[in-house]
Amino acid sequence: MSMDIDWDAVSSGTDLGTIHEPAALFDALPSKQTGLGYLRQVQATVLERWSPRRDEPDLVIKMNTGTGKTIVGLLILQTGLHDGAGPALFLAPTPHLADRAAEEGRRLGLAIVTDPTSAKFGSGQAICVTTLQKMFNGRTKFGLAEHGAAIQVGTIIIDDAHSAITRLEEYSRALIPKEDPAYAALLALFETDLNAQGAAKLLDIKDGDRGAVMRIPFWAWQDKAADVLKILHPQRNTPMLEWEWPLIKDHLPFCEATLTSSGLEIAPPLPPVQKFPSFADAKRRVYMTATLASDSALVTHFAADATTVAEAIVPDSAADLGDRLVLVPQDLVPDLSDAELRTAVASIAVTDNVVVLVPSWLRAQEWSEVANEMVADSKQIAAVVARLQAGPVGLVVIVNQYDGIDLPDNACRVLVIDGLPQAASGSERRESTALRDSNTITTRQVQRFEQGMGRGVRSREDRCAVLVMDRRLVELISRPDTAARLSPGTRAQLELSRRVARSIDGRKDVTMDGVVDLIRKVIDGAEDFRSAARKALVDVVYETVPPVPTALPMRQAYDAAVRGDHEAAAKAADNAVNAARQEMKDERLAGWLSEKGAAYRHATDPARAQAQLAGASASNASILRPMSGLTFQPSRPTRRQAEAAVAYLTDRYTDGGRLRVEVEALIADLAWDPDRTEQAEQAWADLANHLGFSGQRPEKDIGAGPDVLWSDSEGNHVVIEVKSGAEAALISKRDINQLGGSVRWAAQTLTGTSSIAPVIAHPSHIAEHTGTPPTDARSIDTDAHAKLMAAIRQYATALAIDNRYRDVAAIQQQLVSLHFNGRQFVAFYGAVVRVEAS
Repeated sequence: MSMDIDWDAVSSGTDLGTIHEPAALFDALPSKQTGLGYLRQVQATVLERWSPRRDEPDLVIKMNTGTGKTIVGLLILQTGLHDGAGPALFLAPTPHLADRAAEEGRRLGLAIVTDPTSAKFGSGQAICVTTLQKMFNGRTKFGLAEHGAAIQVGTIIIDDAHSAITRLEEYSRALIPKEDPAYAALLALFETDLNAQGAAKLLDIKDGDRGAVMRIPFWAWQDKAADVLKILHPQRNTPMLEWEWPLIKDHLPFCEATLTSSGLEIAPPLPPVQKFPSFADAKRRVYMTATLASDSALVTHFAADATTVAEAIVPDSAADLGDRLVLVPQDLVPDLSDAELRTAVASIAVTDNVVVLVPSWLRAQEWSEVANEMVADSKQIAAVVARLQAGPVGLVVIVNQYDGIDLPDNACRVLVIDGLPQAASGSERRESTALRDSNTITTRQVQRFEQGMGRGVRSREDRCAVLVMDRRLVELISRPDTAARLSPGTRAQLELSRRVARSIDGRKDVTMDGVVDLIRKVIDGAEDFRSAARKALVDVVYETVPPVPTALPMRQAYDAAVRGDHEAAAKAADNAVNAARQEMKDERLAGWLSEKGAAYRHATDPARAQAQLAGASASNASILRPMSGLTFQPSRPTRRQAEAAVAYLTDRYTDGGRLRVEVEALIADLAWDPDRTEQAEQAWADLANHLGFSGQRPEKDIGAGPDVLWSDSEGNHVVIEVKSGAEAALISKRDINQLGGSVRWAAQTLTGTSSIAPVIAHPSHIAEHTGTPPTDARSIDTDAHAKLMAAIRQYATALAIDNRYRDVAAIQQQLVSLHFNGRQFVAFYGAVVRVEAS
């Protein structure tokens, strides 16, 4: 007969619930599955360092991808339950990652639920694993502060905190689509105010320009808040607003309203995490990340404690990354076209999975002839990722998804990053424009690049070749200061990749076939490559980077405004402005933050808010213009064209290599693209400076005049209207008449003028018969554009040799031979604008 034994009665061991050290808890878990016999050293180290700090409210844990962050997080939560700091909640950025975390918990033998209303979760008998969105939305199951009955949570893990930040913004941003009657009502309410900011830009938005964006002036928005409420309140329970309305309704006056051609966005200045007691009142909040070099956004977006966040918990070494080699094929083979590169990449996909990350469907279409699959929808992405993990698929293009997906081992041996993710919302696009080339935006772009790179290497044993396309991205990663913005491990791998590139650079026998052979060394795990990759990571350790000094005061400003203390909000924002200017030496950022401070100040001192805005315009021309407007300050070179070009190029570039890289990025920005009209306008202004003219953007700076104005030292001006997003076969009546209006503006505004040449950058040089082109109008149409881009490339190539851009005579020779000299430019590169036959 069988013998039944009461094992609990005879056991002399410790009850699991009394174990308060996570490493010991792991060892004691009785139901772990095979393969989970012991903790890795990196996991044990992190848990040991977390233990004495467990009661600090906000902690950051940094561990490389594939080192077991999820297990660390789950053990911290279970230990929290044993400590009485429950219930315990694990928040993942996507459903896919939440499912994986839940499965990992079950493999550990932990009790896991996925419904936050579960009694087991509420009583501390199980860990709840769910998504970030389940917590942070206006209809959250966790409960809002205003309802007074929120689910209590003691310990929270925010997984992949780097990707949670943009999602948090998205969850509290309401969108009124242009098709909805409320959009028309709001546009009518603020049309006069928007016209005063820029009549031409408003017309662009009405005409469907996808690159155009405007903020409704904060004084108009606040003063008419009651009218806005009347328009939106009846829609509060519709699908359009039901998820966001509870998050913005109480503080509608100091929300930021941004107009685009697709709709009107309404969002608080920062995510309203204070509305979620389950999060805000939790005793322990732990943010886990692999690639967040700067933790500033945790302070601004999650209201995390700046002091504890500054002291991240890290392992002893950061060398436990998989092996990566980062290559820029078109630098190694300068004459290689985009089409040839795509064909070469497709040849690799015959035997090995290749994944291409692109920012838009427009870019994805360029891969359509060689791609096996192209996906953008989240469900489609999850499905194709599963197929990649299961076996051969070929070449897969994924649109605008640079985080939240895992492509380990053979799922992706070659990862192509063909451009960075574009700012999706109007407010993001506006910020990107205002902070162009600032430390803030550069750091954000570098971190997004690093997040994208991380998709292809998911463990210490993994390996992947990363190919970089897109000239603006190439320019970004080639900057001397980019490495400092990367995590230490990625920085070491990028430096190895640069040494590989330098060993090849200049060799005339380099072909794409040779580059493919190099890529195959990575795919096959060649011993010499893996040895070099391992050596590159020796002695690499994590670094602690404190939050930027603007982070805490900007969060304090928002929190004060929520309390109704607008003067305290304005003063806190002033502190942020001073920190940006004095500590960070970032005038663009100081101007941008001044606009936010003025918005807080308007509630108590409108006159001072307007004065603050006027002063800030000198630091950043992209912010709102004050009610009194601004006076245009024309800029004209004080020296001859070649001398002006030398002065500009010498100040901007350290060597000819940097000149070539950045000019290629400039050419990319000058492309016809309806989603990048803002970048195109800036590129036309930058091109002027490269050629020895002065380039300005009057319409952006003061709300009147042309998109771009070129001037030389002799009083010659080129008035340019940039229609790089135009898709019509003809120049519309509005566009050509707008050029005429800009010529009249120039004649009235500019003094000491010798000539005014009207130019429109448009795919066509034929205007509608109802339009009236100004005298001598020229169009840089498709043919002229191609000719000009080739000449710009030739200009940079010639001047890069032996750093000839520093020599006046060398530049003068190029200006003359390429017809860039003075008035020759318009005559040579502009097609005469003609009117279609009526």
